[in-house]
Amino acid sequence: MGGTGGRAIAVKSGRIRRYFLTGLFVLIPIGVSVFVVTSLFNLLDAWANPFTQRLFGRHIPGLGILITAVVIFLTGVFSSNIAGRWTLGLVDHLLLEIPVVKTIYGTMQQVMQAFSPGGQQAFRSVVLVAHPCTGAWSLGFVTNELEIEVDGTSRKHLSVYLPTNHLYLGDSFLFQAEVVRRTDLSVEQGIQCIIAAGATLSADLRTEPYVR
Repeated sequence: MGGTGGRAIAVKSGRIRRYFLTGLFVLIPIGVSVFVVTSLFNLLDAWANPFTQRLFGRHIPGLGILITAVVIFLTGVFSSNIAGRWTLGLVDHLLLEIPVVKTIYGTMQQVMQAFSPGGQQAFRSVVLVAHPCTGAWSLGFVTNELEIEVDGTSRKHLSVYLPTNHLYLGDSFLFQAEVVRRTDLSVEQGIQCIIAAGATLSADLRTEPYVR
């Protein structure tokens, strides 16, 4: 009985720990996004206050929301032209040269690139593989293609990211290219499918061998 009780406690402890970590990693990106947007709103709202006082004679609450939206939109426009890309590239280079900042900035940049709606920079395609732990078919994202040499024989492998409870949580596995099947989903559709827990999957998902 003691052994059974100990195993049950260990299982419950592991489950609690897993749920806690899952909740933590789900809330971190949400919290960071809310914090950044709120801080930006408060900053711009405070910055706009003197102008609204001068123009309208009083503070207009919420004007910072409009200014924030305009700044975000103009930043997108600016970053889409040659001069903007050059300037942002220079800022990017400078931030990546600062010892502590480069770690935080570099990590956040990689995460945003990977999980952005157009995530082609990190995710190359959506594939179907047999999960190494359960054997069940699982949707994954190809992040890299590489050759692995074993006993003098080189074979093509794919690095596949398999999300678990949440898009930001998952595991990366190396699969032989022959066992991976390419789907007809775009990367954006694959991300939407994971977020929606498979609810957006079409009734006739089509696949083909990744390599022929």
